Amino acid sequence: MKHKTKAKEKKKSSSKSNYLSEFFKIKDEKFLERLPLILIGAYFVIVLVAALIYHQIGDYGVETDFYEGMVYEAKEFLRGNLIIEGYKGPLYPVVLALLGFVFGDFFRVGVVLCVISASLFLYFSFKTIRKIFGYDIALGSILLILSNSIFIQYSYSAGTDLFFCALAIISIYFLVKGDYLKNSYIFLAGIFSSLAFLTRTNGLFLFVAAIVSFLIFKFSSKKFSVLIKHSLIYTAGFLILNIPWSIYKYIHTGDFFYDRNYTNTAWELYGKGKMSWDYWQSVESLKFNSFKDVILKDPVHFAQEILIKNFYENFLSDLEKLLSLPFAIFLVIGILFLFKRKYLKNEAFFFTNIFFAFVVLLPAFYSERFSLFLLIGYATIVMLFLNHNFIKNLKFGSVHAGQIIFVVILLWSAYDGIAYNSKQIDAGPKEILEIEKQVPDSIKTEANLIIARKPHVAYSLNMRYWKFPYVTTYDSLINWMKDKKANFFFVSAFEVNTLLSYTKNQIEQQKFYSLIDPTIPKSELEVVTYTINPPSVLYRVRY
Repeated sequence: MKHKTKAKEKKKSSSKSNYLSEFFKIKDEKFLERLPLILIGAYFVIVLVAALIYHQIGDYGVETDFYEGMVYEAKEFLRGNLIIEGYKGPLYPVVLALLGFVFGDFFRVGVVLCVISASLFLYFSFKTIRKIFGYDIALGSILLILSNSIFIQYSYSAGTDLFFCALAIISIYFLVKGDYLKNSYIFLAGIFSSLAFLTRTNGLFLFVAAIVSFLIFKFSSKKFSVLIKHSLIYTAGFLILNIPWSIYKYIHTGDFFYDRNYTNTAWELYGKGKMSWDYWQSVESLKFNSFKDVILKDPVHFAQEILIKNFYENFLSDLEKLLSLPFAIFLVIGILFLFKRKYLKNEAFFFTNIFFAFVVLLPAFYSERFSLFLLIGYATIVMLFLNHNFIKNLKFGSVHAGQIIFVVILLWSAYDGIAYNSKQIDAGPKEILEIEKQVPDSIKTEANLIIARKPHVAYSLNMRYWKFPYVTTYDSLINWMKDKKANFFFVSAFEVNTLLSYTKNQIEQQKFYSLIDPTIPKSELEVVTYTINPPSVLYRVRY
């Protein structure tokens, strides 16, 4: 009888060991290796096709920056001018310029570049997490990431977000890639951290996390001389591209470290919730000239808001705005379990990057898109919890609680992602596409200057663009446009609502409101064309 029992247990144990992936119940080695590529490839194809069909024009959110800043900088680069923007590095506009020059349409290039970046981020996230935590944690993490509604949105929204994320995770990957750290891998990690920093300044977290890991956590060796050597190699990779850029900034601005991100911190501290963004940009922001000015205006308030309040508020905002409900719940539980965990060097390095990636965002105003890189950390924490022995021991037949929870999180997130993005993907101002069709090609030239609240119409009509200022009267708006020698003025519901918010004078509000009605004669403006649903009017400015 004992012999039969032992035979059964041996057979059961042998059956279990056949699974190469215990969590996902995968036995076939080829399928196990191909599955991540299949998933990422499918994601790439689905998002690319959906974007090319439905995302015909950018939205009035982050893609405003794309049209207004990045396309302008890309065009200037092709003219031989490298723009010092003050908020971001030059890499993305340079890449956009080169690809736009080849393929012609900057917006389409921006969208495709985003889809490619999202896929690269998923691929190198899988490779990195697998190397550190194993296959099951890695596969589950990328599934949680690619089903996230915000990740999906910025996979097709033209901008730097996932381009930056891809460069950042590649940098981290090179430091965990081999069984031992080669000097070439360390140097390449430094190079990619430099590329990330030259895309977005918050890429500085990569450098800080790497140096802290080398020198404090003894990431690569127990010998201090080796740690110093590795730190210098990494630093060389980081500086080799940043030094020329810093010299260029010094030549043109007189400051090696020229940066205007302090204005975002100033908005977070002294403007947000107290005034409109337009008023802040036009009036209050001009009172600050450096990060020092921001701190010294109220040092106590700075410390309380940035270092304390933003620490927990940003995390709470991630739970509410970035993640689905069950993802957020099990992330919090997973973080509690992290405190009981013993960390290997690679694991400590990974979470050091996640921590500094979170901290470097504290001085900026919150946006869930800024936290996209943190998804790799959040997903890993959840998967580590779902693979914890405590959860595995809660069995329901042949499956355990972690597998059930994973399916719930995945399906919930996927439903949210599809529902949200089915509306968001074509949320841009479609009236501009109609205006573009109606306007004769003869006026679609950069010789013409168009005034609007957002730059989308200027891109569609191939005109130069100025955003109208903070004005409280109709006459001041007209006079300002004539001072700028503007040729055209575009008005949609968005422009009208913005102008109405600038004044409480009912007479002026009525004048502003009349702009959306092409049937009302205006001596200063001539109707070129218009749309009815949604309403918009393109005017020629009369002189």
